[in-house]
Amino acid sequence: MKRIFSVLIIFCVFACAVFFTGCQDVIFAKIMGEVELEDATITGRVNTIVRCKLGTQEYLFIQNGRVYGKPASSASHGDWNLMSDGLPKLSYDYYNKKFNGIYIYQLAATENTLYALGAEIEENTEEGENIAGSRYLYYFNGSTWIRCNGEVTGTSGNTTTIFCTNTIAAANRTAYLRRNGTVSKLSDSPSSSTYIDSAATTTTAYIPGASTVSVVYGSDNKLYFFDSCSAAYTTYVYWASGSTLKYLNIATTTVGDSVSCSTNITSIAATSDAIILGTKGRGLEKTTNTSGVPGSSLTSFSTNADSALGSPYIIPAMLCIDSAASETGATLYASADFKRKSSTSGGNYKDIGLWSYYPSRGNWNRE
Repeated sequence: MKRIFSVLIIFCVFACAVFFTGCQDVIFAKIMGEVELEDATITGRVNTIVRCKLGTQEYLFIQNGRVYGKPASSASHGDWNLMSDGLPKLSYDYYNKKFNGIYIYQLAATENTLYALGAEIEENTEEGENIAGSRYLYYFNGSTWIRCNGEVTGTSGNTTTIFCTNTIAAANRTAYLRRNGTVSKLSDSPSSSTYIDSAATTTTAYIPGASTVSVVYGSDNKLYFFDSCSAAYTTYVYWASGSTLKYLNIATTTVGDSVSCSTNITSIAATSDAIILGTKGRGLEKTTNTSGVPGSSLTSFSTNADSALGSPYIIPAMLCIDSAASETGATLYASADFKRKSSTSGGNYKDIGLWSYYPSRGNWNRE
């Protein structure tokens, strides 16, 4: 009996040693894989990340209620500059119990002009939540923002939005305003009274409509409008259909279904070897890119993308600076948000804002 008991003790000690060694290996692996996060310089909800030329220099712009910009060539933390001259800053008047100023919630760019869409904020005392009021369109003249004449507020149930092709080639950049179900092309050289160029049109089957929110400039020099997020890579066009990634091969007119996520896809960025998907509550996910054809299943990241921006984050916007580069060789941007109403969401308020991946840094981090 004593011999059996001694054997059991030895076995338990050995098993515990193996178990705790395994746990320590996992813990140390996580510690070694952790990335020290930068203090965020761009916080708040970022819905758009757009390219636009200022003179001869290429810039990136984002909005989070205000507008920030930096040279597109910049690949380091903290290079963003406030570029909101002429935009009335949102503030709250406690004495009169009302908001003043404008909240900028969308950007779009043509070859030479950057547009911003903003809303007045009204206090809803009955529901206890603030609501968007009148909408206004602005354009940047190189030094200050100019408000276009009149409101662009939509009727009830018709939220006004702007969007653009956001192409690497500046000459292929066009921007659009959707208001009350009608999509209009914005002027490349606007004035406060003349900013609509024409009705939006295309010769493809992917026409603009009452729910259009994005557009792709294809390799065939044609426009493809979508009611969801979209992106392009060589001769391929990608868009979301709920939680499924769909794709079109322009060269062969082949349409296919690719990978399905467990929740809706909210943004797409294509690199030469991967298609990165922003989701509604599952953060960043990805599939392979084989000469433009997306994979049929999700694959693991070799970077810290999923640990930095996993569940419960919503990814409203993404941008790949050069889609000809590989996933780890490309400069990438993504914005993060989460549903704040849930006390058990697991999100960190410090993570709400803009994130980036720089090849020289080799990881995702806060901007």
